Amino acid sequence: MNFDQVINRSEYPSFKWRKEALQEHFGNADALPFWVADMDFPAPPAVVESLRRRVEHGVFGYEYKTDGYFEALLGWYANRHGWQIDQSHIESCPSVLNAVSILINQHSEKGDGIIIQPPVFFEFRQVVRANGRRIIKNPLLFQDGYYQIDFDDLETKAANPKNKLLILCNPHNPVGRVWTQEELTQIGDICQRHNLLIIADEIHGDIAYPPHHYTPMASISDELAQITFSCLSPAKTFNIAGMVDAITVIPNEERRAQFHDFAHRYQINKINVFASAAIETAYKHSGPWLDDLLAYLQSNVDFIRAYLQENIPQVSLVEPEGTYLVWLNFAGLEMDAKDLEKFLAQKAGIALNPGYWFGREGAGFARMNIACPRSILEEALSRLARAVAER
Repeated sequence: MNFDQVINRSEYPSFKWRKEALQEHFGNADALPFWVADMDFPAPPAVVESLRRRVEHGVFGYEYKTDGYFEALLGWYANRHGWQIDQSHIESCPSVLNAVSILINQHSEKGDGIIIQPPVFFEFRQVVRANGRRIIKNPLLFQDGYYQIDFDDLETKAANPKNKLLILCNPHNPVGRVWTQEELTQIGDICQRHNLLIIADEIHGDIAYPPHHYTPMASISDELAQITFSCLSPAKTFNIAGMVDAITVIPNEERRAQFHDFAHRYQINKINVFASAAIETAYKHSGPWLDDLLAYLQSNVDFIRAYLQENIPQVSLVEPEGTYLVWLNFAGLEMDAKDLEKFLAQKAGIALNPGYWFGREGAGFARMNIACPRSILEEALSRLARAVAER
């Protein structure tokens, strides 16, 4: 796979590259975009070929998910991540955030607290507020360039009976931590002691850089599985976010029945023929492609680290353990959050997610999507270097 190939995404309505969106959010329609979390790479060749065959068949009527679909999904998680998923525990949903919203509604009341761990994916805040719940922060600790969980604070927040759920981002977006089994076990022990349920957003699970490896929360023990809702999707892994649905794994029988009833009541579990074809093929045949992708992403990380050290020492890379979203520390520029946002978008001409989007704990940082050809990454960093030098 040639990940260096530059593809013109403006041929189709890519939100990431849409000039109107860049103008609206960054004040610069011509900024190079590194904000939306999709890749500028083609999907795996096997997936593209599978979709081509499906289109050529020409009939797109109502379908069902085959045994092959489930064998591919279960085999992927068993072989790649050591997690034996029971097929009967699976419920479908249009998206991970859709599942998160449903689960918040089913397992809390208006005014209840939902714990998040900022700086964290900004749409968690939005979905909590949209459902009339309160955001309870368990901020990550940033020490010596490394993020850790504040377990003492989590214990305190979990002990409040009005706090009903923890939304866990595993691996963490945007700081790039791939939580260890020990960390996840400690989270789980706290949640079990205080009857706190866990919504585990694990959409980035496949993107982990060796020697780090993703541990599914529900794979640690049967006891933790009973209090965990695992929200999965191949969307990020294979760059098929615009066509696939999500997979929700709910081992607890009563809670699974609740989710199942909701899905049927509101008819959110319909089959998309292209999604099914893409998912089955991706999980069956695209493991080697993912290995090549991870190597390329790691080389992009190495390039960024070296470039910053040599050319822009005021900016540092928070070493990512996973995801293709890197967290950059701009503290050395000594700018407030709004000035930094304007500087990056309008002086440097690059569209990065401002750190404060992920909570005030992210002020002074920015998130950069590095799932792009090296030449585009080089152009972005050279723009940044020139802007810093001129400043």
